[in-house]
Amino acid sequence: MTDPKRVLVLGGTNFDFIVQAEKFPEEHEKVRGNECAALPGGSAANTALGLARQGCAVRLVSAVGDDALGRLCLDDLRAGGVDTGLIRVDTAMRTGLAIVISSGTGKRMMTFAGADRDLAFRTVTEADVSAVDHVHVVGEPTPALSRVVGLARRLGRSVSVEWNGRDMSPLAQGPGLNLMNADEAGHLPGARTGDAAATARWYAQQLAGDVILTLGAEGALWATASGTVVHEPTTAVEPVDRTGGGDAFNAGVIAGRLFGEPPEACLRRGLDAALHVITKIGAHP
Repeated sequence: MTDPKRVLVLGGTNFDFIVQAEKFPEEHEKVRGNECAALPGGSAANTALGLARQGCAVRLVSAVGDDALGRLCLDDLRAGGVDTGLIRVDTAMRTGLAIVISSGTGKRMMTFAGADRDLAFRTVTEADVSAVDHVHVVGEPTPALSRVVGLARRLGRSVSVEWNGRDMSPLAQGPGLNLMNADEAGHLPGARTGDAAATARWYAQQLAGDVILTLGAEGALWATASGTVVHEPTTAVEPVDRTGGGDAFNAGVIAGRLFGEPPEACLRRGLDAALHVITKIGAHP
């Protein structure tokens, strides 16, 4: 039996409050929710848990407050098999929060950043990066995050970057996986209006890396720096709540890549993981 692939994930951990409703409220309107959930979340934390479910050995670098919600987040991560040894417990700031109104086909979100994760990123050492096969990052391209990505590239570790609608080019130059949502990618500086494949191809060539773009009900595509584009359809479902779907997709794609699978199989693995999440409320299986 081979050892599991080791992944270092850097990014946010927060607590989610999710209400599922038929529509979003207008100004001063009260809309009654159908379901609700309060549970640990955060894009990096969700992806770390997803990678652990995919069979990877995962260590998360993040931050929570020294409070009840922070302890719930840590307990959840540990129960899911994630190493929390590099998560900073901030005594000065509360755990980050996300308030989500989900209509099934869409969502509206308000976030509170909370505990300073950059301080956690600064504690990552060369030995921490040397001990893993892959580094996955989520968040603003700050100097602290850039330093860790630079370490990973210098040490020959593969890298993946979640863009989340931001221009993450400062972190993404060179070989690696760039994970994007087609709607968010459409607002990036290099977007090709109405042509997701062209946008993905252009960014792949500019970055000299691979771009993976989710397309909602149309599946996902994978563009390489050489200009190749692979499309993988998905199964038609009625989504209940999209929270965490992209994080689950990312985990599946990264795991597939680490296991040596071709792009089509990586996309299929990611899409199947996302389907498991979006057909219920909350990001956990």
